[in-house]
Parts: sequence; C-alpha cells; structure tokens
Amino acid sequence: MAKLIGSVLILSACIGYAGALAEKQEYHRDVLLSLIRILSLLAGEIRYERLTMAEALGRLTEKYHGPAGEVMKKIADRLREASCGDLESVWRFYFQNEQRRLMLSGEELDILLETGRNLGYLDAEAQVSHLHRCRERLEQKLEEAEKVMAEKRRLYAYLSVAVGVMVILVLL
Repeated sequence: MAKLIGSVLILSACIGYAGALAEKQEYHRDVLLSLIRILSLLAGEIRYERLTMAEALGRLTEKYHGPAGEVMKKIADRLREASCGDLESVWRFYFQNEQRRLMLSGEELDILLETGRNLGYLDAEAQVSHLHRCRERLEQKLEEAEKVMAEKRRLYAYLSVAVGVMVILVLL
C-alpha cells in the first residue's frame, strides 16, 4: 500500500512540475500580449490626445494592470519627477531591470528598447508609426511563443509521465 501511495505521489509531482513549466510559458505569452496592447493604446494616446509621454503612460496604467502595466507605471512615475533623465534612459533602465520578471527574451527586450529609443522626441505621427512597427514585431514574437508553447506543453506532458514512471520503477 505504501508503494502505491508513493508511486501516485511521484507521478503527481512530475505531472505537477510539467504544469508549472507550462504555466511559465503561458505567463510569457500573456506578457507579450499585454505589451502589444499597451503599445497600441499608447499609439492612440499619442495620436488623439496629444499628451506628454508621462501623461500618456500614466493614463495607460489606469487602464492596464499586470506586470507590463506595472513597468509602465514605474516609467510614468519616474518621468513625472523633475530630476529624471530622458525617456530613453528611463525606459531602458526599467525594462532591463524587469526583463527577468517579464520573462522577455533578448530579441523581445531589444524590440522594447528600440521602442523607447524613438519615443518622446519625434512628432506624433512618427511616434505612432514607430509604435505600430514595434507592435508588429512583438506580434511575430507572440506567434512564435504560442507555437513553442504548444510544442513544449505536449513535450512536458509526455516527459513528466515518462520520468515519473522511470523513477517509480527505479525505486521499486
């Protein structure tokens, strides 16, 4: 009876670990989706409202929460301070510091850093155009992440059961 209970626990732990790995992939996808939506909303704020970047980012954080929204809130708060640097350096600082928490790959971070490089000093139409290009590149990364997620989810499921059975056989 103890062997049966131990076997079930081992198999459950392996399957649970696979679920946790799959959840990380979903989190990454959700962050990318959030960033895409935020860039779209930011383009609208710039185009129609003609706000400063601090005001536009501040309004976004009221509408959008989550890890990406928190980074935007930090950027907006820092831009409102009198002693802050330029938008590019603030943008770069916060996205580089939060890269790990947002689970961004190097290419995704580069896209976001490029976004910050061209915001704040171009005219409104040029900024909107730039935001749309960056959003499209992030959408490509999102599609890639969804494909990888589907493949890895299947792989995690098979491997977790196989490893669980192997551990059970070794211990019996």
